[in-house]
Amino acid sequence: MSIKREVGNHEKELEQKSCVVCKETAEFCMRGLPENTYCRDCTKEYFKLLSYLEKLK
Repeated sequence: MSIKREVGNHEKELEQKSCVVCKETAEFCMRGLPENTYCRDCTKEYFKLLSYLEKLK
């Protein structure tokens, strides 16, 4: 595997955020607080009003 491809793969891994509750891959963050990220299951469990959250890109 070329070094350039290997570095690209590691960058993608670092870009993926994890849920602050269960450490799964995050899909949502709190509006205005991008470091507070949550997976889909924790979002459904802890937040009744999804308007407080934004979907991660």
